[in-house]
Amino acid sequence: MAAHESQQWKRLRQAREKLATQFREHPDVSLIDVGTQGSPEDFPENAVLRIHVRASWVKTDPEHRTVFPTQVDGIPVIVMSGDYRLEPDEDASRQR
Repeated sequence: MAAHESQQWKRLRQAREKLATQFREHPDVSLIDVGTQGSPEDFPENAVLRIHVRASWVKTDPEHRTVFPTQVDGIPVIVMSGDYRLEPDEDASRQR
């Protein structure tokens, strides 16, 4: 990994952590990660921070939704639908 890529990753991780600290406990947020809005080949130069929100946020009247930042430390933030939940471990439940 080139030095500039390493520095970019450090910057991305720090910005993601800053965003996660603000919103990871929000009931409408299911995940905060680093990704790309376009082609994966554009990564990490065109990386974005992604806030994955639950269906409840999407269905809420826009005037009453939590407003998320559009950027953190110069890195764009996008909001996308993603209602992730842990799946039950069927092997563990069978052993009980």
